[in-house]
Amino acid sequence: MREAGISNQKYLNQSIVKAAAVLDLFTLEQYELGISTIAAQLDMPVSTTHRILNTLESVGYISQNAENGKYRLGLKCFVLGNRVRLYNELASVAKPYLTELSQRYNETTNLSVGTGTDEILCISKINANRSFFATPNVGGTRKIQITACGKCILAFQTPTEQKHIISQIKFERFTPNTIVTEQQLREQLEVIRRDGYAMENEEGEMGLFCCGAPVFSGRGDVCSGAVSISMPVNRVPASLDILIADVKNTARQISRELGYIEM
Repeated sequence: MREAGISNQKYLNQSIVKAAAVLDLFTLEQYELGISTIAAQLDMPVSTTHRILNTLESVGYISQNAENGKYRLGLKCFVLGNRVRLYNELASVAKPYLTELSQRYNETTNLSVGTGTDEILCISKINANRSFFATPNVGGTRKIQITACGKCILAFQTPTEQKHIISQIKFERFTPNTIVTEQQLREQLEVIRRDGYAMENEEGEMGLFCCGAPVFSGRGDVCSGAVSISMPVNRVPASLDILIADVKNTARQISRELGYIEM
């Protein structure tokens, strides 16, 4: 098999490297490939190639044309690619609004999305130009129940999806303010859904305060993500109502850009 251009090869899972190499062979010109062609191009035994193709097919990343026996990219590849495109679009739309909010308070702002699990994923972040706690960078994750963004995202899911995500949460205590029971969480989610924003008051880290609001797209009442502003508790403005209104307005502006129409 061709050598991957990556350092520290000994730390890589070679089965995954080989599977990725198989997926990389498919192009607009070569959208269907036979097993012998794949094996030859990657310099792999046909038996190994067959095993990789069978595994990828079983999880939806490869499909086989029943008429000619050749392989093509599966629906899961399309789903993943579309998800990345949506995340990039969402981050691009949000950036000027996150920047404006960050500059207004000189604090860190970010945009996070749900993952269908007990974690949220940061896809955009604007740093303040003064010292602050270490908040997740783009690509970083945090537990959904201890973050303002996470609670917003969870509050505006369908009942089925919300139940599915909550079932994955391990209610660990990180600080004295951490939500540690499902009942506590559900009570907060009801308030968040009513008020349209969430706060994180030293729930995941002592000294950290965040205020977040949900972002919607044209799909309706299911949350596409959430924006938040983070700061040390000693820098929380006295006019908290104004901060909350600004965060909600930022989320509202992004939602409108994404085609959401408030009813």
